[in-house]
Amino acid sequence: MVKHYLKGGAIFGAVSSLALISALPATAQENASEAAAPEFEEIVVSSSRIKKSGFEAPTPVTVLGSEDMQARGATNVADIVNELPGFTGTVTPTATVLNSRGSATNVLDLRGLGGNRNLVLVNGRRHVPTDEFGVVDINIVPTLAVSRIEVVTGGASAAWGSDAISGVVDIVYDNQLEGLKVEAQYGVSEEGDNENYRLSMAFGADVADGRGHVLIAADYNDNSGIPDSRARDWSAEHWGIIANPDDTGPNDGIPASMFASDVKLFLASPNGVTLPNGTALGNLEFLPNGTAVPRELGDVIGGVFMTGGSGTYHGDNTALYIPLERKNILAAFNYELTEDINFYFEGSAGQSASEGALIDSFIFGQAIRSGNPYLPASVQAEMDASGVDTLSLYRTNAEFGPITSVSKTQNFRLVTGFDGAFSNDWTWDVYYQYGRVDFSNQQTNNLIPGNLSLAADVVTDPITGAPVCASALSGQNPNCVPINLFGSGSPSQAAIDYVTGTSISDTRLRQDVVAATVNGDVFEGWAGPVSTAFGVEYRKESLKREVDDLSEQAQFLITNAQPLEGSYDVKEAFGEVLVPLLNTDAGQSLTFNGALRYTDYSTSGTVLTWKAGLTFDPFEELRLRGTISRDIRAPSIGEVFLKTLLLFENIENPFTGNVDFTQILNTGNTDLQEERALTKTFGMVYSPNWLEGLRLSVDWYDIGISDAIQSISSRAIVEGCYAGDNDFCSLVSFQPDNTIASITNKLLNLGTYEVRGVDFEAQYALPLSNGADLSFKLLGSYVYEKNIAPDGANAENYAGDVGAANVFGLPKWKMRGNVSYQTEKYGFFTNVRYVGAGKYNVLWGPEQLSDEDNNIGAEVYVDISGRYKLRDELELYAGINNLFDNDPPVAPLDFISPQVTNPAHYDIVGRSFYVGVRAQF
Repeated sequence: MVKHYLKGGAIFGAVSSLALISALPATAQENASEAAAPEFEEIVVSSSRIKKSGFEAPTPVTVLGSEDMQARGATNVADIVNELPGFTGTVTPTATVLNSRGSATNVLDLRGLGGNRNLVLVNGRRHVPTDEFGVVDINIVPTLAVSRIEVVTGGASAAWGSDAISGVVDIVYDNQLEGLKVEAQYGVSEEGDNENYRLSMAFGADVADGRGHVLIAADYNDNSGIPDSRARDWSAEHWGIIANPDDTGPNDGIPASMFASDVKLFLASPNGVTLPNGTALGNLEFLPNGTAVPRELGDVIGGVFMTGGSGTYHGDNTALYIPLERKNILAAFNYELTEDINFYFEGSAGQSASEGALIDSFIFGQAIRSGNPYLPASVQAEMDASGVDTLSLYRTNAEFGPITSVSKTQNFRLVTGFDGAFSNDWTWDVYYQYGRVDFSNQQTNNLIPGNLSLAADVVTDPITGAPVCASALSGQNPNCVPINLFGSGSPSQAAIDYVTGTSISDTRLRQDVVAATVNGDVFEGWAGPVSTAFGVEYRKESLKREVDDLSEQAQFLITNAQPLEGSYDVKEAFGEVLVPLLNTDAGQSLTFNGALRYTDYSTSGTVLTWKAGLTFDPFEELRLRGTISRDIRAPSIGEVFLKTLLLFENIENPFTGNVDFTQILNTGNTDLQEERALTKTFGMVYSPNWLEGLRLSVDWYDIGISDAIQSISSRAIVEGCYAGDNDFCSLVSFQPDNTIASITNKLLNLGTYEVRGVDFEAQYALPLSNGADLSFKLLGSYVYEKNIAPDGANAENYAGDVGAANVFGLPKWKMRGNVSYQTEKYGFFTNVRYVGAGKYNVLWGPEQLSDEDNNIGAEVYVDISGRYKLRDELELYAGINNLFDNDPPVAPLDFISPQVTNPAHYDIVGRSFYVGVRAQF
């Protein structure tokens, strides 16, 4: 029977050559000791297709074991992976609070290059995407069934195909589990919110006299989140970035922007206001009792925001942490049909559901006609006296209820296949995989501006004397319900129901994969056997999204998802070779590892990816490794088939000097080609004999992406055309008088990305005389360049940018260190997370923002946990995250619903606690 794993404690022995897993419970360490000289079976390491005992690929790999998740009380695979310094939490339940469609998703983002540029595998097989842009929501992965997580921190497209530009994350299930494991956990923040419950079960057993094995696992996790941003003092202070009122112009030594507290929206209030206009009808506020009073103004800055005075804190209803409920089940089975043929099956289903408030709807300049019976008498009199026909009203609609994103993702995945061995010790594997994701999203309480305009055009019914919509009185819109917008709480529920609705989109994604792989030694070389793996793969992915009629017609205030339908298939053939070049009795060795993949996409055509790498051991204690690879990301269904969405925008026309009201046609592009990357890594691993248990590694990387799929602003397209670029001019349509009629803003292969940095690890395990084990581990990442040019021409270095304004920003330094002390009876674990100092905006100098505001200090978070074994089969555990309750730094996002800090980098929950029990039988 050929297996893709190691039995018992040999799992730890196999992966320890890649990374020493710290914080091992005593039971796992005992197993590792008992297997001190294991008889290794062949395994697959995620950076390679070759199964070879003792083989270390030249591409760096970091391994997280289930013990790491246990030590941190992690309820989600994404929680523990995002603590690795190379990852950025750009898409998490805390970082998607303003994402109307992707709220509460957990997407892994290696190097900050986007979740669709690192490939997610489950048991070495590509997972079905969970959205149209090719990313995978980790919420659908059951946690307790995971044995280890392998992270390849370098390009691996030749081994695994498209998307593996920044690396690969392979989530490996525990297919050798014996017995029953149960975990129950409860957690809560110090503020009493972010309550979370978890109940997990995993069962594994041999069947049919050891010829087969079954694994069953289930997870339930419910997190109530932090649904109100006022739940934290630092957020309730309403920090924002605003125009500096003291600024007198360029080169005056005074920054143009500044951080300030008590920042609110000047453009509106919950009561409804008029803007200052120098007349008696300007600067009014309408109270709930129907009277109009002069509005109280604070310091108006930039015409949008204000400190003090009567305005709206538009982010108050925005969640800090989106509530999330997850359910996952898994069943896996393998059975030895004959001595050389094994059947296997894997099936999983998962569901994640979230509901997070976004913002209150808003009205910026609704025309109210003279004669509207809801107008305060004093205002109507002034309109009559001054001959004004309409009044412009600005309002936020708290009584409508916040626009809320309600999402549900359901995943189904089935794998069935056979593996076995030929008589010459070659192995083979063939399988079929089916994956399906159903994603539904709604925005409740979404304003319908067209209905609002009808409802706000109110007249008096000449027969009944009651307020009525003008369009209803004329018979054009008999269902129209008049709305009173003067004063908070004035709109009737019937009017609210008429002017709001629920925007709906339902998306189904399907993936079918058929693959076959052969693996073995080709011949005996002068320094050892030459090994190879080769195979073929066919994959088809399809997507269909249906939306409600109003969304399709772009009638809602926000989101307006569009119908989408598309598919592609890909045929691939790949091969990999391992060639020992040197192997001496003195411990010196040199090995070449190369891979080649030919890919044919039905959308973007054919492409060849490759990898070449060397590992060199000049002596027993030191290993040098290096790779160079050509990697790709093929355009996703969403990027190719996105339906044209018509919008309008005021565009400065450099040809005439005028501002044109222009049609903007946002669309996909069926001519898109693949993104191409050249990835280089070089590093070393040092494991000295003079200090057993110590392992040090450092790896340099350089990822350069060309033809990155990007959209640029409509203004940039016009400016590019004005500069004489015919490619941009082909996207602009002019009237005979050079007025811009329309701009086609489609995705293009024009961006360039380049990321350079260094990863390092230090690990040390020290057995103590009392039988305990003490271990230390440090992982770090230093990014010294992240040059991004969305237009392919003007690159900026975003390394060290920690604000939220630049989506490409990354801290230069990130580290994670831990110390573990473990005995058979109990254990303690301390974890330290470090986010280095940076700039709020690396593109700004003192003329834009003061050094005091622009320099964001480093943050350190300390987490502790412990466990105590009550009996052999029962263990209690508990932990505290963010022990010293560090608040995040002020790094505000200037948006209609502002955020105080950048949740992609910083802890927004504060001190929190968890306690749980583990049982194993």
